[in-house]
Parts: sequence; structure tokens; C-alpha cells
Amino acid sequence: MERFKPGMGCCRPDREHIGLCCSPEQQLACAVTTLASRFEYAPAEAGRLLSELLATFPDRLAPILAEANATGRVRLFIERAARACATLATKAERHAFRDQLTDRFCALDLAAFDDLMSAEWRRLRGK
Repeated sequence: MERFKPGMGCCRPDREHIGLCCSPEQQLACAVTTLASRFEYAPAEAGRLLSELLATFPDRLAPILAEANATGRVRLFIERAARACATLATKAERHAFRDQLTDRFCALDLAAFDDLMSAEWRRLRGK
């Protein structure tokens, strides 16, 4: 079973346990393939996986968004991405996250992301 987390050596714990590692590009490819499978065969679990992937690959959102878009799950991506972005510690990190999306979202989707992210940011910080 795959698992995705920041700093992993491989998405398969058994391989990682014996010292086998994958490149970040291979890890992202596995992540996107796993997401496609979840969207198709276990859609109820896709949201949780999407959250894991956004936390694991906050600097490589394009292929994750492309998969969500291909399966008609952009709204789910927006909701999970807004939460993930709001949890980032610094304003610079949040801007870098958002900047990856500005050219890939239409104006309405970007506005929805901004609204959800701002609300989550205020909720997390008690403002």
C-alpha cells in the first residue's frame, strides 16, 4: 500500500524499509497514478489522498491538478488545496503555492480558492 508524506524515500514502506528510494519525480508519478485510481475506483477516499499529496508535494501542484481536472474533480481540488495552503507557515510559502495555480484556474475557480483559503487561514489562527 502506498503512503505519501514529506521526506519519504519511497511511497511503498516495504521498499523504503530495506533502503530502496525513488527520485522525487518517480514519487510524484506514483502519486498521480494512485490519485487517478482512487478517483475511479474509490472516490470516497480520494479527498484524503488529495490532502496527503498536496502536503507532500506543495511545490509541484500541476500534475495533481491535471488529474483532478481530467476526472472532473476540480472543486474537490480547490477545497483541499485551500486548506493545504492555509496551513503553510509563511506568507511567502502561501504565495508560492497560490502562484502555481493562477495560470491554471479560471477567474471563478481562483476566487473560490482565495475565499476558502482566507477563511481557513483565519480559522486556524483564530482571527
